[in-house]
Amino acid sequence: MKNMMFRLKYISRTWIAGLLSLTFPLAALAQHDAIPLRPIDQKRVAEIAGILTDQPSGFGEPISNRQKWDQLRNSGGYDAFLKEMQTFTFPEFGKADYFSLSDGSATSSGKGLTMMRNRAKGLSMVTIAECLENNGKYLKQTEAGLRDIIQQKSWVSPRIDYDFINYNGKQYTIDLTSALYAHTIAQTLFLLGDKLNPELRKEAVQALYIRVFDPLKRIFEKQDIQYHNWLVGTNNWNAVCLSGVIGAALTVIPDKKERAFYAWVGEEYSKNTLAGFGDDGYCSEGVTYFNYGFGHYAMLRENLWQATRGQIDLFKIPKVREIAQYIPKLEVINGVFPAISDSKTGSAPDSSLMNYLSRSLNLGFSAYENIKLTGRVSNNRMDVFMVFPNSNDAAGSSKKALSKKESPLRSFFDKSGILVVRPKSATALAAVLKGGNNAEHHNHNDVGSYSVVLGKDILAGDPGSIPYTANIFDPEFRYTYKSNASYGHPVPLVAGQQQKVGPEAQAKVMRSDFSDQQDILVLDLASAYDAPTLSKLERHFAYNRTGSGSLSVEDVFEFSQPENFQTACITRAKITATSPGKWLLAIGDRQATLTMDTGGLKYDVTQEEISEGGTPYTRLAIVLKDKNKKGKVTLTYQP
Repeated sequence: MKNMMFRLKYISRTWIAGLLSLTFPLAALAQHDAIPLRPIDQKRVAEIAGILTDQPSGFGEPISNRQKWDQLRNSGGYDAFLKEMQTFTFPEFGKADYFSLSDGSATSSGKGLTMMRNRAKGLSMVTIAECLENNGKYLKQTEAGLRDIIQQKSWVSPRIDYDFINYNGKQYTIDLTSALYAHTIAQTLFLLGDKLNPELRKEAVQALYIRVFDPLKRIFEKQDIQYHNWLVGTNNWNAVCLSGVIGAALTVIPDKKERAFYAWVGEEYSKNTLAGFGDDGYCSEGVTYFNYGFGHYAMLRENLWQATRGQIDLFKIPKVREIAQYIPKLEVINGVFPAISDSKTGSAPDSSLMNYLSRSLNLGFSAYENIKLTGRVSNNRMDVFMVFPNSNDAAGSSKKALSKKESPLRSFFDKSGILVVRPKSATALAAVLKGGNNAEHHNHNDVGSYSVVLGKDILAGDPGSIPYTANIFDPEFRYTYKSNASYGHPVPLVAGQQQKVGPEAQAKVMRSDFSDQQDILVLDLASAYDAPTLSKLERHFAYNRTGSGSLSVEDVFEFSQPENFQTACITRAKITATSPGKWLLAIGDRQATLTMDTGGLKYDVTQEEISEGGTPYTRLAIVLKDKNKKGKVTLTYQP
């Protein structure tokens, strides 16, 4: 037992340190914009109390208001879901899954977390099914599931239940999962209304106070954010936790003054979410976490908008408009997005979120505004409010062009140093060129990285995320796992050194020169390496749109004394050597030639397959045989 407790303490500290420090370093990302913990602004709370609706309310309409629910039921959009629900079994709480990390039976943190989140999803599904059918068929399942979750010993993710304080009832904390439970429960209470057993409803509200409402109050009463650094953090945790707890409070708390406190917290501290984005709208966490984090910011906005009849509107902050355009600007070509940071290869934007952003901000994303929104039942929050009248319907929607029109040939996040270059033909080569720094959220030590896209495939470049393990957020995780270190990225290894962690490891844009035929981006990468003898390291990207397109990546280096140097191509393509210094990269029926030029310096070529739980990839390394004081290595990709 002692060893198990030690292991849990270590894992918990690892996750808390990683998730609440490494993944949102305030010093690196707009610390001056982050809102610190401070006393409650009672004057603003009183103002908010004066504009709140008299009664709490959630997303959608209660089951008793049949017009819209019957319309949805008869639309045919939920037929497949309701057929599936005929054999639905509510997911059980698995104690073994919850303790799998601490007892050493699992190496991945996903097992217990998946179990926890599936239970919240199950409650959403039976709630929506009952609202659609309205015949009591799923009411007993809903009540049984709700009662089971209320009595569940912990609502937080098992990977951060420090010393089992939640499971053992010593202290309750707010995290991504408990916030999810809170909002899901509140929506169930709102949607099913008087159909639910009144005693069960009372128990559910009490549980919300014990698990999330009171813990949030105590943060401000004690002016202590222990276990709750997310409140002053600037990554997705801020938006997700706020959206869940504030959304639940606005849905179930009758007293306007009390409800106003939670609304104030949401209004004030959601500013930290925006501080985590670049001033150019860039999301360093990648597409996957944009969907998750900014999706919850959008839900929080809608909750506050509805609760105040539009008098609190988080989308009126100018930076939101820039952030909302991140997805279309980041798309490389043919619906392909780069797997930067902890995004997975093949990641795609949440179309319902993009529909909401486009309509709310009049961005004119017609492809997203025309999507079908019915039939989505993964949660009873966004999947409900998107199909019911919401702020977009009240405000009206007028389609118009982007406020800041980008050339279709490129998108440049100039403050963050990210350039997306596109060809004139959908079949030609395109690329994403990344500057940035190594203190970005979910960063992988990838300063100077890139991805090459051909057709609908990433031919070479950033390998994307690997499954989260027990120690992936350890301070040394970027070196424990090659995929999270610069070693697993298409960047140099300098004097035997990989890139270092921190905001000082930053690409400096030395030149950006764009034309219809060619885009040039030159980055100074020297600060990313802790190599005392390194005096110069520049990466010259040259993207040419002639013919099928090409990308050359030239590294120019200088040392004060001779040192080792190597660079690499990272790819999941089939590699075939065609001649000295030339390889054919093929994925399906698409292929390109990779040409290497060292300017006459002798070199070796090595191939290493890397598999760390994700899809395996190859590190094709070009290693200079001798130590050199200066030189250059150029890799060119061309279909």
